[in-house]
Amino acid sequence: MLIFFKKATIGQLVVILLTVFLLWARAFIAPVTMLPEATFSPLYELLYSCLSPMPRLASAIALLLVLAQGIWLNIMLSNHKIANPNSLTPLLVYIVAMSWDSTMLTITPTLLVNIMILGACSQLLSDGPITLATNKNFNATFFLSMAMLCLLPSACYLLSFIIVFITYKLYRWRDIVVSLLGLLAPLIVVFFYAYLSDKLDYYHILVQYYLSNIHLEMHPIRHISDATNLIFLALLFVSLMWHLTSGNDRLTYQRINARIMTIPLLAAAAMHLYYQLFPCNPQMMAFSFTFVMSGFLMADRKRRWVGELSLWLLLLAAII
Repeated sequence: MLIFFKKATIGQLVVILLTVFLLWARAFIAPVTMLPEATFSPLYELLYSCLSPMPRLASAIALLLVLAQGIWLNIMLSNHKIANPNSLTPLLVYIVAMSWDSTMLTITPTLLVNIMILGACSQLLSDGPITLATNKNFNATFFLSMAMLCLLPSACYLLSFIIVFITYKLYRWRDIVVSLLGLLAPLIVVFFYAYLSDKLDYYHILVQYYLSNIHLEMHPIRHISDATNLIFLALLFVSLMWHLTSGNDRLTYQRINARIMTIPLLAAAAMHLYYQLFPCNPQMMAFSFTFVMSGFLMADRKRRWVGELSLWLLLLAAII
């Protein structure tokens, strides 16, 4: 089946559409209920209040968002020459990662966060220069701030941005001020609204409480879904190790781009401290997982069965 994705054939679309049907049909047969978020997430709460009574509509919108994000990510990787321009492998892998947990086949906070992370990374990726323009610096931190409004623990992505900040050598006071302005712009609007509605103290208490509310929980394997979660982590680990050991032949800007695509894994790992360490949330890792996994699948190697077996394992584990 992998041969379809190494050539620009219609087989790619057939596999993707079949995968979407197998993963998402259950969400419309037995509607998945949107869950209230336990942390500060004003943008998600707005959607929750509107769409939670209509689970099928919420699932339909979620599916469209997943497809749009996957297409956007596929185009972004191709345009920046860190993925095969004729392959839809990133789209397939992203759909699978976002649909891995059947309880999340609806609108979730992480689905909204991933929109913002895609927006931030689209500003940070380089087409050749190893410097970052001022407007892109502002836009990237603006998207990160919007992610925090979708889900407060997304503040962990600031750690990733700091590493990118160092990579681009943005040490000038102007770069620092622009980054802070981009970060503060959405937050000022939200807290100004809170001030006008006499909720400023309430918002402050919520933010302070949830940022300090860390959980170090690991649940034992009790269901088949927990076992497939281990498969997801194993595929992530193997593909990440392959990526780290095979990137020395890239150009400087391509190495920067690869770093930008993988660094969010650190933020995803940190975000799990606010929920549970295991089972993990594949949606939090979907962005970087797509990059390393699609690269691993499309790599030229003597043992072609390795990529083929990995693709089948990925699809079957997600469907199960």
